[in-house]
Amino acid sequence: MQVFKKPISAGLAALSIAGALAATAPAAQARDHHHHNNILPGVAAGLAGGIIGGAIIAGSQQPVYVEPEYDYAPPPPPPVYHRTYYRAQYVPRCHYEWVENEWGEAYRARVCR
Repeated sequence: MQVFKKPISAGLAALSIAGALAATAPAAQARDHHHHNNILPGVAAGLAGGIIGGAIIAGSQQPVYVEPEYDYAPPPPPPVYHRTYYRAQYVPRCHYEWVENEWGEAYRARVCR
């Protein structure tokens, strides 16, 4: 019913002003119009209706909820990629050779470089 709050308040204000004016208006009489004794009740009713209507309209303004703005953490810095050079792993190259010992005997030995 939040949608109808302002129109209903304005309608109530208009009805209260119209009711106050209708209640204080004198009945139609055939008499001399030079007497201004009935002006004071009409002015008082108008002021009362204005005060009541203003209070109704002023009371219809409710504070509006505003969603707070949150401060988020800054994004992390971009990653830094460094070039790296990989050497090929040392793979020993082995082969077999005929080798002689100190007495001149020959044998096969594995030689790796």
